[in-house]
Amino acid sequence: MRNRVALLALGTLTVAAGAAWFTGATMAQTRQTRATVEAASSADLEELGRLLFWDPVLSGARDVACATCHHPDFAYADGRDISLGVGAVGLGPARVDKSGGRIPVVKRNSQTILNTGYNGIDGRRRRRGGGDRASTAPASAPMFWDSRVRSLETQALEPIKALEEMRGTSYPEDKAVDVVVERLRALPEYVTRFEHAFGAGTPINAAQLSQALAAFERSLVAMDSPFDRSRAGDTDALAPQQRRGFDTFDDVGCDRCHRGTMFSDFDLEAEGVAEHPLLSVPDAGDGRFRFRTPSLRNVALTAPYMHNGTLATLEDVLRFYDNGRSENPNVSNDPGRNGDGAARVSRSFRRVDDMSEREMQDIVAFLESLSDTNFDRTIPAHVPSGLPPGGFIGSH
Repeated sequence: MRNRVALLALGTLTVAAGAAWFTGATMAQTRQTRATVEAASSADLEELGRLLFWDPVLSGARDVACATCHHPDFAYADGRDISLGVGAVGLGPARVDKSGGRIPVVKRNSQTILNTGYNGIDGRRRRRGGGDRASTAPASAPMFWDSRVRSLETQALEPIKALEEMRGTSYPEDKAVDVVVERLRALPEYVTRFEHAFGAGTPINAAQLSQALAAFERSLVAMDSPFDRSRAGDTDALAPQQRRGFDTFDDVGCDRCHRGTMFSDFDLEAEGVAEHPLLSVPDAGDGRFRFRTPSLRNVALTAPYMHNGTLATLEDVLRFYDNGRSENPNVSNDPGRNGDGAARVSRSFRRVDDMSEREMQDIVAFLESLSDTNFDRTIPAHVPSGLPPGGFIGSH
C-alpha cells in the first residue's frame, strides 16, 4: 500500500535534477501513467503478475523465473555483472552455470524492475508545437538497455523467447510464448486466477500474460528516498555532504543526461564502455554502440554498473566519466561527424570531467540519497505450478 500511495502521489512532488524542474511536464506525464495503472492494475491482476513473475513454468526447462535475475534481495536486479539464466543455479553473484557451456551468458547487466512504470519520464518539453513531452505514454515507454521495444507489456514476453534468459533449447523462439500459454492453461489455479483478473470465458492468451506481468512490475515503486523527502520539505533528510554532492552533480555536467524525476533522459548514448571479456562478439547495443541512459534512482543498491556490469562501484563510474574517453575500440574518440557511420562517443559524455576526489565522494553520497529501501519484497510461498518460486536459486 505504501508503494501505491507513493505512485499516486508522485505527481504532487517537484522532484528533478538540474537548474530547471519541469514540474508541469512531470505532473502531466505522471497523471497519464497513473491513469493507466489505475485502469489496468487491479489487486487480482497484480497478484497474478507476482505469481507469474516468480514461477519457473515460464522458462523452457522450468528452472528459471523472472525473479531469478530480478530479485528483491538485489533491489530487483541480480548483483551480477552479466546474468546467468536458464541452465544455471544459485542466486545473484553466487549463481553458476550448470549447462556445461551449452547456454551462453546473458550479454547485459540485469536492470532493476523498480520504478520501470516511469520509464520515459524526463521532464523535458517538446521542441516543436509546445506542450509536454508525450513519449512517456505507457505504450511508448522505452525498455531494455538498447530501447529495442516499447512498453512493459511488450518487454514482459521478450525474456521468455530469449535462448540465454528463459527459453533455453527446449523449443524454437517463435513457439516459446505459445508453449508457455499452453502450460498455464493446463494449471487449474492459473485458469481460476486469470478468470478473476480478466473475466470468465476468455482462454489464457499471450496478451493477458503480458498485461499481468506488466501490472505487477508497475506496482514495484521505490520513490520515497531521503532526496524525495528533502524536496517535499524535510530539511533534515539530507546530510551536508549529500547536499554538496547534489550541487556538484549539476556543476560537473551529470545532469545533462541524468535529469528529471527519474534522473534520466532515457536517450541512447555511446560512451565507449569496455567490452565484457566473456562475450565473444562485441555488443553493439542499438547498432551504433549506444545504450539507454539508466535511471539513477536506487542506483547505490544495484551494483555493478553500465550495460555490461564492467564497473564495480559508483567511484569506478565517476572515474570513467572523469577520464571522458572511450575504452572500447569500436567507439571512436574522434569528435567528427557521424556521416561515415562510425560509432563515436557522445558529446555529453566528453563534457563530464574535472572532478576532484572530494567531489566524487560528495556525488556518491548524493547518489546514495536516491535510495528507497522500503519497497515490496514479498516472495510467494508457492506458485501455481508447484515449482520452487524463483527457480533454482538455492543450492542444488
